[in-house]
Amino acid sequence: VDIDGLTINMKAEFDGTTDGDGPVTFKSSTDSDKIVDAIKSMITDYNEMISEIKSAYSTMPYQKSSGAFANYEPLTDDDRNGMSESAIEAYEKKAKQGILFGDRDLSNLYNKLRDALAPLGTDGAYLRGMGITTSYSDGLQTISLDEDKLRAMLESEPDTVMEVFTKSDGVMQNLKNQLDYYGRTTGDPKGVLIEKAGSPLSPLSIMNNQWQQQIDNLNTQIEKWQDKMSSQVDRYTQQFSRLEQLIQQMNSQSSTLSGLMGGG
Repeated sequence: VDIDGLTINMKAEFDGTTDGDGPVTFKSSTDSDKIVDAIKSMITDYNEMISEIKSAYSTMPYQKSSGAFANYEPLTDDDRNGMSESAIEAYEKKAKQGILFGDRDLSNLYNKLRDALAPLGTDGAYLRGMGITTSYSDGLQTISLDEDKLRAMLESEPDTVMEVFTKSDGVMQNLKNQLDYYGRTTGDPKGVLIEKAGSPLSPLSIMNNQWQQQIDNLNTQIEKWQDKMSSQVDRYTQQFSRLEQLIQQMNSQSSTLSGLMGGG
């Protein structure tokens, strides 16, 4: 029987008399399977996310065998015409490697997310008690789960498990706070990374972000200097044209003068 989300399983019959099989008793138990699956899914997503963030800001640009950084300029149309699709793909992959190396915002986000799943004090002790622990490898912190410990605590202290995850300053709220601070796609201001680079999840931010503004400023400067160069080219062209006219006049006058002198 389901009553307001509570499933009641009848284990025996009761005839309603006091001389039957004794009093009716109730025993509640937690649906551990759904909770364990939800926590396992959260840990998998967390590990994938934090690994990608760490890789993005810690991967160095592509280096040659000599150790020097390779300088990959953007491919022009002429460059592409002489290359195969696989060669273009390989070139662009190397060119994009390490473009976020040392990015402070990503580094800070990684540290905030790491701290959210490794809190100090009582909450940290409870997480370890339910089998959620941290491990380090090559500078990367990930989360692992001892499912047996989690199920044991769900049986013995279900309210504690719920509180650690759902209270106002609990694990999930701390995670949400950091993800909102860096990745919020609505409101004003938006998340730090959205303000910086934009996101398809926030269409207006694609053309209105810090990096796009820098690109627009650079394009404006390029157009400005192109106009100046064009003006200089026109100026020098006019001057050289005038110089050629003067040279022709001088040559003509010299020929005339030579003829007069020879004729005398």
